[in-house]
Amino acid sequence: MKKIFPDISFIFSAGLLVVFAYCVHESLSFMYLAKIFPLSIAIVMSIAALVNLVLEVREMRTAAGISVKKSVNTADLESEWDIPMRDVWSKLLVYLAGILMLYLFIWIIGYPLSITLFIFLFYRYVAETGWISAIIAAAAGMGFLALVSKLLSMDWPEGLIHLPWPLG
Repeated sequence: MKKIFPDISFIFSAGLLVVFAYCVHESLSFMYLAKIFPLSIAIVMSIAALVNLVLEVREMRTAAGISVKKSVNTADLESEWDIPMRDVWSKLLVYLAGILMLYLFIWIIGYPLSITLFIFLFYRYVAETGWISAIIAAAAGMGFLALVSKLLSMDWPEGLIHLPWPLG
């Protein structure tokens, strides 16, 4: 039986190619120094999306019965999982809630303190490290933000509550 519609992975790959091609087009209109980073990333990602799209088309042709050589080094993605879908969805919702809470805290207390708190909570409860490791990771994140801010003369987003620099 022939498929009328392509797989969702093909549609996703084609969508990514369109998005990155648009990024290339848009970044060409930037001034010279402003377009170096976005243009280079957009070109690399456009090439990766194009390669992925070609691989998806080859896979669709193979599934349709046309003989195309399959690569030997493909991973087996059809392994049986013993994880119930309820647990998968609950984990997904926990991660989405964490990201939304991060954005809420950025809006309320600002970026540096929010991302430091996020790093601490991620290390402590998701990665399940000890208190010392989580505190060291959070301090390293705050130190990195301070270094980048100093070297690049960068201001991070402030929240509704204005805190002194290392915190807000």
